Amino acid sequence: MKIRSEILKLKTKGALEFIDITDKIKKILSKYKIFDGFVNIFSRHTTLAVKINENEKLLMKDLDSFMERLAPRNKKYLHDKLELRKNCPENEPKNANGHLKCMVLETSQNIPIINNQIMLGKWQRIFAVETCSARDREIVVQVCGD
Repeated sequence: MKIRSEILKLKTKGALEFIDITDKIKKILSKYKIFDGFVNIFSRHTTLAVKINENEKLLMKDLDSFMERLAPRNKKYLHDKLELRKNCPENEPKNANGHLKCMVLETSQNIPIINNQIMLGKWQRIFAVETCSARDREIVVQVCGD
């Protein structure tokens, strides 16, 4: 079995941003002739999720609304009381709502590869979901198989 790894770097623009990374993942896969195996896509951050869903404009608005009801941006959270936290960096953002949103999302997705093709369904797309604020982000893409 071959294992190949790459780091996909992203610059996000703001809270609850859905970034379609499907084509970037396919480009990485095209470098490695894996005919049967899988690709694991893993976020290195606690406020950046990796999800599979449909890239449809109205659905994206529904997802934004759903996530806002789940963990509102303007609610008071204990995690955001920076003065109560030990060893908190000076530039630490108030981002409890982003952490809470990521708790119901995943930080990774594992997708089969068959005949050198990623096995996404017709409408499925791979998203990096920023739940905090504009940041530099890294996603580990690991391709495994023969």
